[in-house]
Amino acid sequence: MAVESFEVSQQDEYGDLLNRPRKKEPLKVGVYTSAYFEYYRMYPRTLESFVNADVAVVMDNLRQAFGAEARIVWPGTVTTMDQADAAGRLFKSEAVDLVVFVMFTYTVDVISMQCLRYIENTPLLVFLRQSHRDIDFKGNYEQTLRNSAMISAAQLTGTFRKMGIFPRYEVVVGTDADPEAYAQIRRYFNAVRARLVLRDLSLGMIGHVFRGMYDHEFDRTRIAGALGPQVIDIQVSHLLDIWEKVTPREVAAFVAAIPWVRQYEFTAVTDEDFLKECRFAIAYRKLLERFRLDGCCYLGQHFVEVKTGCTGYLSNMFFAKEKRIMTNTEGDVNGLIMMCIMNMLTGQTPLFGEWGEFGIRENAMQIMMHGYADPDYAKDPGRVKITPTPENWGFTGKGFSMEFTAKPGRVTVGHFIDDRESGWRMLIVTGEALDVEQSIPCEDVTLILKTDTPIKEFVREILLGGFDHHAIICYGDVARELGYVADLMGIRKSCL
Repeated sequence: MAVESFEVSQQDEYGDLLNRPRKKEPLKVGVYTSAYFEYYRMYPRTLESFVNADVAVVMDNLRQAFGAEARIVWPGTVTTMDQADAAGRLFKSEAVDLVVFVMFTYTVDVISMQCLRYIENTPLLVFLRQSHRDIDFKGNYEQTLRNSAMISAAQLTGTFRKMGIFPRYEVVVGTDADPEAYAQIRRYFNAVRARLVLRDLSLGMIGHVFRGMYDHEFDRTRIAGALGPQVIDIQVSHLLDIWEKVTPREVAAFVAAIPWVRQYEFTAVTDEDFLKECRFAIAYRKLLERFRLDGCCYLGQHFVEVKTGCTGYLSNMFFAKEKRIMTNTEGDVNGLIMMCIMNMLTGQTPLFGEWGEFGIRENAMQIMMHGYADPDYAKDPGRVKITPTPENWGFTGKGFSMEFTAKPGRVTVGHFIDDRESGWRMLIVTGEALDVEQSIPCEDVTLILKTDTPIKEFVREILLGGFDHHAIICYGDVARELGYVADLMGIRKSCL
């Protein structure tokens, strides 16, 4: 049978989607270590031994920092022009994803640039290291040469600016045995990996952006060009064809596979409501598997709810619990991409919320989560409830929402906007999820965000910045990693 488009084919292979699952291969990290042949000549008895010992420490720590998630490409320590050329050719032939550039003595730009000319489009991290933490007041000149990388690093980065190359290189400063330095290198590595994965993502869109939410409207070409993922339109008929074929036996098996739902108190939500949600979740999962989607968003209001008679929220809870495939609603593709990024950086399913009311006393803002979230975020699992859905856009019955207040802790908030004047911008916010006494009885998931900026000024800055009315939230401070991703994308950052 001839190959057909995924939109019409009844087979399992399509001509316009990737049919083979992509393997998660380790990133290839080129490590460039260098010294200067002239200094080896001047101090032939000991300097090379010092450098080799220092290199061994750094290489061992880099291997530990990257673990099995990286394959290190190391040409050995470079001291001459020919060796630099061979290193650059090796990095190019191996198509390394990242280069970590480490100097162990001063060296001249002409040697360093002989390597770098082969990899001008590769992310570059300069690790400015030295063998000891404090100034050695008893050291001799040979020891100052052992720690003279600052001179050549300053030369090299100045050359970057004069030549207009490597416009977004990163710098980490530390000692050879400094754990924080390697943690920073790992954070940059994580961002590079996330950026590369984004280019392979296929995100589904079922329905359309909620009518009137102009801030959610998007241009698929601009998303693919700047952010990376492909956005694929999935017709509602694809979903309904699968949904109509879901059997009672499949529903019963799905119920048995998600016992965690029944541990929560059901308030005025019937078994019929629950089983309808299960049926939709089965169909949604099959749809994502059939079209090899890495994430998806659907329009619930006037679309899924009318067509299936349920909210679809259990499916989002199910995927949130699995922490593997990101899903959301209202057509917020930009928010979905931020969810994917945060998931890659943290392993979490980020909260999908929208700005709510602010509080002067608390110096904080209430954020609402559309009635679903990963229940692992609850401050107290004993207070999690399954409740009716407060907004009915076309379903029958009580609906299906989750109610709890998110646990306290440090959080990062992010989103994107495609700004007409300045191009793409990434919102990056850090703050605290406050510890509150009780859940707000609003049939929704809430988080009380105390921002680092005074709340009224924060609200003003959000509005002046023109950012989306949604907020994507993960626990922990990943502001630096998000900034790296924005830099690798070549887009601006708005940090609050």
